[in-house]
Amino acid sequence: MSDKTNEEKLRILKERLATIQQKKETNYTEEVKKDKPVAPVFEEDLVNERKPESDSTRKKSSAWKIIFFLILFAFFGGIGYYSYNNDFKMDPTIENIKKDFDDMYVSLFGNDNKDEDDKEKKKKKKKVIYNKSSFDGNFIIVLNTFDEKELADNEAQSLSEKGYKSGVFLLSDVSNSEEEVVQTYIGPFNKEGEANQYLNSTNLTSKGGIIELQ
Repeated sequence: MSDKTNEEKLRILKERLATIQQKKETNYTEEVKKDKPVAPVFEEDLVNERKPESDSTRKKSSAWKIIFFLILFAFFGGIGYYSYNNDFKMDPTIENIKKDFDDMYVSLFGNDNKDEDDKEKKKKKKKVIYNKSSFDGNFIIVLNTFDEKELADNEAQSLSEKGYKSGVFLLSDVSNSEEEVVQTYIGPFNKEGEANQYLNSTNLTSKGGIIELQ
């Protein structure tokens, strides 16, 4: 009975010693991990890593800003140019911008329909003859061409207010052309010299041309 009790005590003692030893080993391992040196990360290294990307982004951003401002400058410059040439009136300005863009589109891409191309070429080759019987004179100054009569009337009214003898007509009514467009004009004049004086005046420089009536 005594031997059995001693053996039991010895077994319990060994188990406790084993548990204590295991705890010591665990604590030692944790302390070693804590004491292990870690390579320092300096702020300078972080800045150097980000710097190339930051500079590249700035360069791209600056390039896009320059392109944007160039486009903006060209746009407003074009609007200003057309407005100046049309006495700062909105409707004629829009009409002329539209006409120039249409001409540019045709010159760059052409027409899709070959038959339409042929018709346009024939119209351009065909000389427009203005009927003398439609006017009381020998010469007129044709200024601008419009698709809408209202725009032509606005320009004619503006010229009349400045003292010019101005009017409008449907091209197909006063000529051999079949185009259904409206034109503004000044005149008529009996002599070409009179028409030249008007054409070379300040407000009409670079506008229109003298037409001899037949």
